[in-house]
Amino acid sequence: MDEQRMSDQIKSLKAEISATPHHKGTEHYIGRLRAKIARLEDQLFSKRLKSGGGGGSGYAVGKSGDATVVLVGLPSVGKSTLLNQLTDAKSKTAHYPFTTLTVIPGMMSYRGAQIQMLDVPGLISGAAVGRGRGKEVLSVVRIADLILFLVDSENIDQAEVVIKELELAGIRVGRAAPEVVVNKKTKGGILIKNSRSLKGLTAETARGIIEELGVKNAEVLIKDNKINQERLIDAILGNRVYLPYLLIINKVDKLTKNQLSRAGKQFPRAVLVSALAGQGIDYLKQAIFDKLGLKRVYLKPSDGEADFNEPLIMRDKETVADVAIRIGQVLEGKRAAYVWGRSAKFPGQLVANNHILVDEDIVSFR
Repeated sequence: MDEQRMSDQIKSLKAEISATPHHKGTEHYIGRLRAKIARLEDQLFSKRLKSGGGGGSGYAVGKSGDATVVLVGLPSVGKSTLLNQLTDAKSKTAHYPFTTLTVIPGMMSYRGAQIQMLDVPGLISGAAVGRGRGKEVLSVVRIADLILFLVDSENIDQAEVVIKELELAGIRVGRAAPEVVVNKKTKGGILIKNSRSLKGLTAETARGIIEELGVKNAEVLIKDNKINQERLIDAILGNRVYLPYLLIINKVDKLTKNQLSRAGKQFPRAVLVSALAGQGIDYLKQAIFDKLGLKRVYLKPSDGEADFNEPLIMRDKETVADVAIRIGQVLEGKRAAYVWGRSAKFPGQLVANNHILVDEDIVSFR
């Protein structure tokens, strides 16, 4: 099926949903329509990614460092200037759109961590269908560990445009992945193993959605207590990316004190910066480190002092066993390490291998 026919079919299905009364009796029917739309949109997006147009060098970016962060926003919001403030990159800056034509990488050094920062061309409305190098930009966003949404202080609603494009490309921001386990079988149809505990949709609707997405025989366990039609569709398709984000409001040096106060109250979780003036940069670095869930772990030899010069940079829920893997340590027994720091009940506690470490913990293996 060509792209135009697929687009027309999607529009027709969406019109059908709009024309259908929404109530318990139509839930199953609407669920199957949404599944058809999602399947077609996925196929259409894949076709557009593979098709020509909007190419250019610099989009095949390998991940490096302890984490990868991508700067996303509309054109001319100051991404290149911010990248230059955060890293050693030399991204071209100018007061006109599309200054950045390829991905510009930089490395931010903070608290012993090396955090890769990527400045990509500005996203515009229609990026998911290929406008403004949108396909290439979205492919880079998918590999990131964190998205920085940069918006202009004079047009904060820009973030909604960007988020819409990411959603169309299967990138879910600020949301956890649905907890759905699918064990495919060769026969038996679709069995919802915990159908009585479902709250967001009926077992019949869940089966219809799963079948519409091409799964004919499977045991399905839905552990997500927030499940709805859209989240179940995402789970069955299995190609969605779930990424945390920070909202950054740039050019706050142009705001009055009253405007600055209102912006802070309206978006209490946003980081307020002036990339050009260097305002708020230190706080932003800390916010990036914390949002990534990074932590410094110091190693202590059994007969010496801890090395505070080169910490291991670990992720949020990583354990003593993960540290051992990183350094090639063979653990002997279920309790093989001593820990000093905030995660220990007392200094030098002998802990289990699944003990979760926190920032600035000290570990010594037996």
